[in-house]
Amino acid sequence: MCQDYIYDKDMEQIAKEEQRKAWKLQAFTPTMVSHYQCTMTGIGEKYSTWEPTKRELELLRHNPKRRKITTNCTIGLRGLINLGNTCFMNCIVQALTHTPLLRDFFLSDRHKCEMQSPSSCLVCEMSTLFQEFYSGHRSPHIPYRLLHLVWTHARHLAGYEQQDAHEFLIAALDVLHRHCKGDDNGKKANNPNHCNCIIDQIFTGGLQSDVTCQVCHGVSTTIDPFWDISLDLPGSSTPFWPLSPGSDGSVVNGESHVTGTTTLTDCLRRFTRPEHLGSSAKIKCSGCHSYQESTKQLTMKKLPIVACFHLKRFEHSAKLRRKITTYVSFPLELDMTPFMASRSERSAKTKKNLPSFGKESRMNGQYQQPADSLNNDNKYSLFAVVNHQGTLESGHYTSFIRQHKDQWFKCDDAIITKASIKDVLDSEGYLLFYHKQFLEYE
Repeated sequence: MCQDYIYDKDMEQIAKEEQRKAWKLQAFTPTMVSHYQCTMTGIGEKYSTWEPTKRELELLRHNPKRRKITTNCTIGLRGLINLGNTCFMNCIVQALTHTPLLRDFFLSDRHKCEMQSPSSCLVCEMSTLFQEFYSGHRSPHIPYRLLHLVWTHARHLAGYEQQDAHEFLIAALDVLHRHCKGDDNGKKANNPNHCNCIIDQIFTGGLQSDVTCQVCHGVSTTIDPFWDISLDLPGSSTPFWPLSPGSDGSVVNGESHVTGTTTLTDCLRRFTRPEHLGSSAKIKCSGCHSYQESTKQLTMKKLPIVACFHLKRFEHSAKLRRKITTYVSFPLELDMTPFMASRSERSAKTKKNLPSFGKESRMNGQYQQPADSLNNDNKYSLFAVVNHQGTLESGHYTSFIRQHKDQWFKCDDAIITKASIKDVLDSEGYLLFYHKQFLEYE
């Protein structure tokens, strides 16, 4: 005999059926109920191929063409029931479920639960949420399980008081990041700089801080991970002055400048401008070996796939608690090249006529490409906007989300309505979500 393997079709079918039965029986133990929900709905590790029935084969033969997305397409649109001042959660859920790469990750069955108890896994619940959103059902979804898990893992958000949508976003990303690694209580303390979970792949960027001694001009550089960028606004107690060169009516970053109007580019210029730390905040210079005055500048070392900008509209201080309603113009398309660390380094060398080697080459010996050659990598498209109406004491959150190219919708808890691009760009803006253009597809 040749001792080769023989595969019998009938035996293979029996083996598959018995395997499915075994999974089902195993899943109904108390600790495996949630895992059963994951495996039997296509979420998780156990995967079985789809074998079409005769009826399905017949339908496929008569409908060979793929369904096209039209202007009336509602796939992925679904309202969320407000469970008692939970609009802050609903608007963030809408933004996350319409994040292109996050959507593709969960709908392609990529999540594998690492938690000891899958029923407490927020990532499993997000997987279920994506399936609910893209199931085709039009009735509003009730996110009670999501709310319960948020209360369990982010106790400072528990209760029925109104919470801050930005605070919820950061807390949700933190819990999702930990649960991707099976870390229920944060004891593993993973460094986002070296994490490859889907949350950090999409949302984590690198912020470079350069502190320059005013005496010897020595530079101390640190790079820290970030999930969002918080931007000061005019009207706050923090000094802010117009930085826009477009007061003459020019267009920068797709933003049409009107005299007196603050733009997102203005806010980013202010965020990345050099700041003199003053005599009260002297640092010990490693070159001078003494305390010296210095300047500090923040720039983008690594851009995330999704850039989230938080406009600091809520001001809390010992003397003041108020909402800043300053209108900020933001573009549909954003180029982050002017705010990159490599751009700042080249500019500094040109001014000082220094040799053409950068700090990064001194740090790890790697060559840093010129920013101009990476311009396409630095371009973003707007896909979600979270807004806050009302006052600091009493308000309501809504969101605008982009369903597909140039199709925008307003999400107000359970109510979803069509919106125009003008509606989006004229809104006040609290959280702005941008996605890298070269990673998007129709």
